[in-house]
Amino acid sequence: MSAERDSCTAMRERIHELFDGDDPLTLPADVVQHLEICPACAQMHADLARLRDLLRHAPAEPLPARTLDAVWAATTGTRRTRRYSYSVTRAAAAAVVATALIATTYFLTRPSPVGPSQEEILRAEAQADLVFGYTAKALAKTRDAAEDRVIVDKIVPAVRGGSQGVAPGKRG
Repeated sequence: MSAERDSCTAMRERIHELFDGDDPLTLPADVVQHLEICPACAQMHADLARLRDLLRHAPAEPLPARTLDAVWAATTGTRRTRRYSYSVTRAAAAAVVATALIATTYFLTRPSPVGPSQEEILRAEAQADLVFGYTAKALAKTRDAAEDRVIVDKIVPAVRGGSQGVAPGKRG
C-alpha cells in the first residue's frame, strides 16, 4: 500500500512538472499508463487541464489607468507614479492568480495518508502482545485461585466429612 502511495505521489509531481513546462499535452508513456490505472491521478490531471484551459480562455479586461490611480490615491493619499507598464502589472497579477489556483488544486487533490505507517503497526503489535500476556497471566491466576477455592471449600470438606455450615473460604 505504501509503495502504491509513493508511486502516486511521484507521478503527481511529474504531472505538475509537465503542466509547468511548455507542452503538457504530450505525456510520456509511463504517465499515460499510470493515468489509465489510477483514477485519482487521472482526475487530478483532468482538473489541471481544465484549470489551464479556463485560465487561457478567461476574458482579460484591463482596468483603466485612471481607476488604478484613483484607488492608489485613495489608499495611500498620494498620486501614483507609473513605474511599470500595464502589461507587466497585468502579467504579474495573472501569475499570482494562476499560482494560487494551482496551489489550491494541488492541496485539494494530493493524496491523504491511507493508513498507519509500518512503525505504528509494529508498535501496536508489540502493545497487543503485552496486553495479551498480562491477560493470560491474569486468567491463569484466576483459574488457580478458583481451583484452590473449590479444593479448599468443596473437596476437602467432602473428603474429611466436614461440616456443611462453614462459609466458603472461612476455614482455618
